[in-house]
Amino acid sequence: MEEDRKSKAADCCCDLIFESMPGNRPSWIALASWLQATATGEICGRGNEGHIEVSAQGLVPLGVYTLFFVTDRGVWPAAPLGVVYTSDGFDPNRLIVNSDGILNYYVAPLDYNPLRGIPTPSGLAKITGVIISMHTNRLTNGISLGQPNVNVFTQLTAPMCSTRTE
Repeated sequence: MEEDRKSKAADCCCDLIFESMPGNRPSWIALASWLQATATGEICGRGNEGHIEVSAQGLVPLGVYTLFFVTDRGVWPAAPLGVVYTSDGFDPNRLIVNSDGILNYYVAPLDYNPLRGIPTPSGLAKITGVIISMHTNRLTNGISLGQPNVNVFTQLTAPMCSTRTE
């Protein structure tokens, strides 16, 4: 009975409301330009799978960005498990930003239910938020975020939110 309630509670969606991080930017980017970035999205889970969708604008034109989950065990790429990360700027959680600074749409099908947590070798990692980070070295750093405020700058953050049924 308890498992049924848990299962039903995780079969829903969560809206992501992103906020900018003004103090976390490269010195060569004007504060007004950094703060113009906005994003929306959702995380959904059903059974043992799910997805994350994000749209954004006002990002650094042609910038290299990634999408990471913030968990109670550190950051984790917002992408399926078992994929290959090469750290060369083309990892599965890379966001493609056009010359106008727009991320038209990012959708990652997930082979786990993100509302229950991310299966890791040491157990489930509970997702507490989502971040959109720019990589000044133009690399995506594999499953690592990179060196904060050195080669990676988190521009937008969204806390995990209350869930809604579809």
